Amino acid sequence: MTEILIYGIVGDSWDGLDANTLVPMISDGDDALDVRINSPGGYVMEGLAIYNAIIRQKAKGRKVTTHIDGLAASMGSVIAMAGDDIIMADNALMMIHNPWDCACGDAADLRRAADKLDMIRDQIVGIYAKQTGIDADALVTMLDAETWMTAIEALAQNFVTSTEDAITVSASYVKPFGFKHVPDSPLISAMAMARTTPTAPAPKTKDNPMNLYQTRAALVAAIATFQKDGGTQDEIDKIRNSAVALDAKDALPTTGALAMAGSAGTTGLTAADVQTAVATERTRVTGIRNLGRKHGMADDFIEELIADDTTLDAAREKILDKLAEAGDAANIGHSSPARVTQDARDKFIEGATNWILVKAGVANLVEKAAAARGETVRIDPGEFRGVRNVDLAREALSNMGISCQSRDPEVIVREAMTARSAIITQTTGDFPILFENAIHRTLQASYAITPDTWSRFAGTGSVTDFRPHTRYLRGSFGALDNVNEAGEFKNKPIPDLAKEQISATTKGNIINLSRQAIVNDDMQVFSGLAVDLGRAAKLTIEIDVYALLNSNPTMNDGVALFHASHGNLAGAGAAPSVAAFDAIDVAMSQQKDVSGNEFLEISPNVLLVPRGLRGAAVTVNGSEYDPDAVNKLQKPNIVKGLFSDIVASPRLTGTAYYAFADPQVAPAIEVAFLNGVTEPFTDSQEGWRVDGVEWKVRHDYGVGAVNWRSAYKQPGA
Repeated sequence: MTEILIYGIVGDSWDGLDANTLVPMISDGDDALDVRINSPGGYVMEGLAIYNAIIRQKAKGRKVTTHIDGLAASMGSVIAMAGDDIIMADNALMMIHNPWDCACGDAADLRRAADKLDMIRDQIVGIYAKQTGIDADALVTMLDAETWMTAIEALAQNFVTSTEDAITVSASYVKPFGFKHVPDSPLISAMAMARTTPTAPAPKTKDNPMNLYQTRAALVAAIATFQKDGGTQDEIDKIRNSAVALDAKDALPTTGALAMAGSAGTTGLTAADVQTAVATERTRVTGIRNLGRKHGMADDFIEELIADDTTLDAAREKILDKLAEAGDAANIGHSSPARVTQDARDKFIEGATNWILVKAGVANLVEKAAAARGETVRIDPGEFRGVRNVDLAREALSNMGISCQSRDPEVIVREAMTARSAIITQTTGDFPILFENAIHRTLQASYAITPDTWSRFAGTGSVTDFRPHTRYLRGSFGALDNVNEAGEFKNKPIPDLAKEQISATTKGNIINLSRQAIVNDDMQVFSGLAVDLGRAAKLTIEIDVYALLNSNPTMNDGVALFHASHGNLAGAGAAPSVAAFDAIDVAMSQQKDVSGNEFLEISPNVLLVPRGLRGAAVTVNGSEYDPDAVNKLQKPNIVKGLFSDIVASPRLTGTAYYAFADPQVAPAIEVAFLNGVTEPFTDSQEGWRVDGVEWKVRHDYGVGAVNWRSAYKQPGA
């Protein structure tokens, strides 16, 4: 079983209660997970990241139990909701209230801040509602009132699943945390308020690392409690070792005497002494382990600190010394750069990019585009859900080993956008990459799901540069020559090659994301401009293909694409009919190769008609019987199913319609992409025209007619 202790302020990195420390611990393992909570609350986004990490473990099938040991207030109560079982000590308290924040600026700034708080509140209400079944309006009222609940009250309203007996303790006041409606006499265990100063504390010195074990009785009681509750031998030994240290200083009984002593009847012993002793040792051990793991310390080094009864403050100093000796740098209380592994960096980029896509409202678009490609993609921001862009910028700087001391959001974003990492080979920092990835994925997703018709009748090719590229059509030998008995085989001349040319050009635009938009979390550039540009890239090809078709371009032989001398233009116009379709089939089948030796046996496959002719075309192509039979007899339709696809487009003018061979086999029109890249892509640079970042959206392709034999035009009636 893995046990996670959240004893203190949620998000406090100094005590190892931040998401960066706790999430890896939560995610490491597949055994049962116990989360013990004694917290007045803390930072909302940090708490949501921790909550989501626990939920992910539940989804993997791990059994999760959350214990409210003393106080679960504010974000502490939200994290408690993550458990399959939520167990609350009968003398503990729970509190729920609205999120707080500080804001300054004009009325618009304050309104935005208030809207953000409402959005966060609604997220928290959703978490409470999922556990309790209480409707959102009722929960909002409870949050507005800052509702405190005893274990019995929390159980009655389904905030917890069960309660358990706990030792009666003296009161610890929580009003210093700024709550408005704290009960007059809240019975909250000392464990829950371990950060507050205990009554008449013993002097805290380096010579007395276990000074919160204020009496021999507390130490004895701690041992007895651990033995009774099934504590590990390691934990019991740590308390006994602490007792030895106090024996030498204060002439207390020996360890053996302590081991044989009972807790009952010891002078000065209180239940608070017992809980304080247990909580202190757990806090010390958990704190050291959290700090050690956070900064990549070896397990034996961490265990050595614990075994030596090192205080948490002393452990911080030793960890810093260890990092310095190894040539690493850790951001522990000052501006030294931190080291981030490549794996952690990749997780940050992926999670933060996904969150940008989610809050821009384009996550479904990206997932839908992936599904269209036959892929399964789920845009899951994980622990980054709810994080502001400014906070992402600060974390990106921290990951690069840069400490940003400013609290000005614009300064933080500017530094994150321009910073270069000394750790990752002087590359651009991660923060611009987040938006570049998001822009690119949004653009390509929009491009992928925007419908087109050109790809149904035109082929797709590739060119390597922007010069004219030749498309060759090879001739044939015709029939083989007869070879008489004892005769010789004769050489056969290779026929000339027919050729057409096609060239790629570049089309594109520039979009920008200002620093103000980043600071304000304005995602319009993704939900608006990037989506529209993706669609525009797709439609640009559509427009160019139809413009080429309507222009009837001149081929390499000096004759128009559709011309009587090419045998691909009907002499008389006709509306869609059995006779007209049959004539198309006959004409295309009579086309010969370049050398004029052999029939190509080209069959019409795709019919392209103006939108107004779609109904008539579908009827003729799909009818079982000839719809044009004058006598209305059931005459079989000889062209039934001739076309496997009927494309109708308003981009065709007049009444003319076209037949094409299968574009995958013998394309008449080709769209050639530079180096085979069929989707638009982006280049970015720090904004010159704007104060932010600019993205150049480019699409390199060309459109050309490459084979008149594979198409036929009927002028229409």
